[in-house]
Amino acid sequence: MADNDFGGTMKFRLADGTNISLRGTFNLSTAGTSIETLTNQDGSLARVGTPKPRTAEISFEDSGLDHDALMKAGRQDMYITEEFTGVTHVFVRAFFSGEPMTNRLTGEVTGATINAPDYQRLGG
Repeated sequence: MADNDFGGTMKFRLADGTNISLRGTFNLSTAGTSIETLTNQDGSLARVGTPKPRTAEISFEDSGLDHDALMKAGRQDMYITEEFTGVTHVFVRAFFSGEPMTNRLTGEVTGATINAPDYQRLGG
C-alpha cells in the first residue's frame, strides 16, 4: 500500500525531451470508462459504460512554447514525475486537446488537456 504523500516538485516531459514547467496542480482522470446510471420504469437501475481517454488537465508556465505546434504535435508518450512521492505518470501515445490561454499577468497557461488511450502509474 502506498504512503499518503502528495505534492512536492513535479516535472513534465515530452517524448522528445522537452521539459514544461507545471504551475499549481494537475488533475488526473485515469479510468478508461465513464459510467452513466439509468433508471428503468420499474425503478430498477442499469448502467451504461462508455470508453473514454485517460486525461490530465494541466497548467504550465508560458516559457515561449509555440502553443499551436504543441496542440498539433503528433502522438507521443508524456511523463509527469512527482519527485517527492516517487510516482511517475505515463500517458502512452498521448496528444493535447483544448484551448490554451495565457494569463499575461502571471505567465500561467491554462486550458490544455493531455489525452491518451493508455496510462501507467509507476512507483510510489
